[in-house]
Amino acid sequence: MEQATALVQHGAGKFEFENFDLPVLGEGDVLVRVEANGLCASDVEAYEGLDRDWDERPRILGHEIAGTIQDMGPATVNRRGLAVGDRVCVNPFVSCGICRSCLIGDLSGCTGHVERLRYGMVPTSVSPSLWGGYSTHAFVPRNGILYKVPPEVDALDATLWQPIAGGYEWAIAQGGLRVGDRLLVLGPGQRGLGAVLAARHAGAGKIVVTGLTKDRFKLDVALRLGADAVIDVESEDFVARCMELSDGEGFDVVLDTTPHAVTPINESVAALRRGGTIMVIGVKLRTLDDFPIDQFLYKRGTLKAVPGSTDRSYRLALDLVANNPKALSELRTHVFGFDRLGTALDVLKGQVAGENAINVVVTPNFTP
Repeated sequence: MEQATALVQHGAGKFEFENFDLPVLGEGDVLVRVEANGLCASDVEAYEGLDRDWDERPRILGHEIAGTIQDMGPATVNRRGLAVGDRVCVNPFVSCGICRSCLIGDLSGCTGHVERLRYGMVPTSVSPSLWGGYSTHAFVPRNGILYKVPPEVDALDATLWQPIAGGYEWAIAQGGLRVGDRLLVLGPGQRGLGAVLAARHAGAGKIVVTGLTKDRFKLDVALRLGADAVIDVESEDFVARCMELSDGEGFDVVLDTTPHAVTPINESVAALRRGGTIMVIGVKLRTLDDFPIDQFLYKRGTLKAVPGSTDRSYRLALDLVANNPKALSELRTHVFGFDRLGTALDVLKGQVAGENAINVVVTPNFTP
């Protein structure tokens, strides 16, 4: 019998390869042969055992999954249009559809399952074990959402749909960015750059991206992707430059994508226009101290935190991916086999000298 091979986490930084029997598929179930899995900052925290939801049961990490359909159970209405051999992306959340969160559209907040079914977080003890992207196969139950990838888009490029979907969700759907509005993006990682693409596509009036001096490579990419200006916060006066670039009015939406750092949020209040919105999506693993609450109050600001994306944003992102091959070539920088996960994450963190990483992809292959 054919088996899946997966990289299973047993502790902080502790992983072992294990084999699992492929499941017998029920009505609407799908088995995806994984081709690629994108990495993000949350993968770093999960690798180190720092994500807040892990109870230390073994699991297969990876939630930005692209692959091809290897097998399908008896078809259901929501699988119409899909066939064996189709390339697909896998929505990271499997929702029940009937709990309070699902009924208001918050699929990532679903409480209708005994175990929270988010790829990369489900223990291997939950049948059929294949709930992560660092594996040769992933199981998608009948209520899991799949997105068909246009045939001209390869699996490596398809992994970029998630960071770009975040740009649509955070800046536009939740941040309220409208045509002609000004957007300030804190952090030039793949999520920040994905937001540049989404906001430019949505008609933003001005887009500015901030970063550190070491981020010069990424800041240059931001300009090529459509940002109007960039700010090196270590060599320039952040607030003065923001006021200059926004004609003294401030930004309509500030999107904070920086992991762990809280200073960018605190300082961005001064760069916010009256009535503007600060969107926080970077996980901090700490409290937000020294927030200038009075300044924020008198600016009538809005502070929102949205950790995931909706179905609509995922679909918009996939359309952008299919129609912007040049932009994708700018973003995707590294590919590693899943036996080199630790190295891939070090590259993503910027800890490997001489490597400029934006989008890092892991494939279910062993390094020759």
